[in-house]
Parts: sequence; C-alpha cells; structure tokens
Amino acid sequence: MRDIIFSAILIAATVGLIYLIRLLSSDIGSECVRPRADMRIYFDRSCECLEYTLSRLYVCSALRELDLHVTVVDCIATPESRQWLLTLRTKLKRDFEIVTEEKSDGTK
Repeated sequence: MRDIIFSAILIAATVGLIYLIRLLSSDIGSECVRPRADMRIYFDRSCECLEYTLSRLYVCSALRELDLHVTVVDCIATPESRQWLLTLRTKLKRDFEIVTEEKSDGTK
C-alpha cells in the first residue's frame, strides 16, 4: 500500500513539475509577431469559383504563417449576393470582411 501512495505522489509531483516548466517557458517565444497580410478579393457575376478559391487560400501552407485579413468586395451589391457571402463565411468557418464597392460618384 505504501508503494502505491509513493507512486501516486511521485506521478503527481512529475506532472506538476512539467506543468510549471511549460507555464514558465510559454512567455519565452512571445516576442515574435507574425507578419500581417491584407488581401482584397473582388466578387462579381463572372466569379464562379470564389468558394473554392477562398477554401484553398485558407489552407495554403505559405499563408498560414501570416496574420491574414481577407476582404471580399461585393461588386454585385444585391441582397442575394450579400446573403450568399454571409453563408459562405459560415460554411468556411473563417471570418472575412464583406464590403460593397462604391461607384465613382460615391453611391453604392
């Protein structure tokens, strides 16, 4: 019985020591900030593969190292296109900004 208690104490002490070392060493590499990348994608009627393009963009290994901010510009600017983009954002489980393109006279 004494061996079981001694083993349990030894295991608990080892787990506690590992947790303490991880806690203390977690702040060591925190000075590195990933580079920021802003990407603007224009969505219009001729763009048939936006869903595929965005899904490939988010899984690209080269872009995973960046703090990526994607903005999708809705050139169609209809309620249906806006709803489709919102559904796409939910489907991809990624947050991207949706904006409507303004014309040269300042109207949407």
